[in-house]
Amino acid sequence: MNHNIDKYISDKISELKWQDKQLSEISGLSKGQVSKLKNGSVSKLSAQTFYLIVKAFNDSIDNATRIVFLNQKFDLNKWIPKERNEFGKIMSKYENITNSLEEISAKTGINEIRLSELYYRKGALDAYELLFIEKAIGKKPGELFEEFYGKNILF
Repeated sequence: MNHNIDKYISDKISELKWQDKQLSEISGLSKGQVSKLKNGSVSKLSAQTFYLIVKAFNDSIDNATRIVFLNQKFDLNKWIPKERNEFGKIMSKYENITNSLEEISAKTGINEIRLSELYYRKGALDAYELLFIEKAIGKKPGELFEEFYGKNILF
């Protein structure tokens, strides 16, 4: 998914009258990484990098999303559970599963293999993926970012 992290960083640095060095120091990102992001040289924006930048600027994920993912809709697909046979219908009364991998995949369009990498292996979340997942499970923008990354960040 396309992003405008370069515009967001440039605008915020200008607004706050910062130098790249300050963003690097506060976010914990290297000067080289900040430079690449600011110059638009990074095609995939990781969720962690997005979070670190937004927090360094003391901004909200919701506000940053409107700028970084300008004009991109995070519309969820409708999830229709697979049709069950008679036994499957009986068993559904005893299941307590919500927000399953299958459901999140159907709603977000992120394929199940990719979600499996994120859930069970060492797949690195892209910012747009985490934004979609938050929406799919009914969280406000930034809630999962904060839960996942916030505990290790010292701002």
